[in-house]
Amino acid sequence: MTRRLRFAALTAVAALALSACASNDAKESDVVNAMEDAGLDTTQAECIGAGFQEAFGDDQGLYNDVAGAASPDEFPEGTEDTVRDIFDECGLEPEDGGGTSDTTDGDTTSSETTDADS
Repeated sequence: MTRRLRFAALTAVAALALSACASNDAKESDVVNAMEDAGLDTTQAECIGAGFQEAFGDDQGLYNDVAGAASPDEFPEGTEDTVRDIFDECGLEPEDGGGTSDTTDGDTTSSETTDADS
């Protein structure tokens, strides 16, 4: 799964989990629970929760908007890169065992497709 698709899938699942708390303000534990519900391990979920708290905790309205986004397209303007950085810092790379990677050999660039993509 590509990084963008994995990011979008996690965001959508997290938004669904967080929407259950729509009448309440989002908080770090809500993000952690939503990330665990999306299939992340506890360490990654806690990392993302802490990252959200650090990045958005000073502005509850923005925090609610970011946590409630159902897709990367719904993030408030100027926040997608921050959220993407949080995911990257927490080790959310494309899943192993599939994907296309670009390699450079001298002056030639080629794409290699793994067995999982076939």
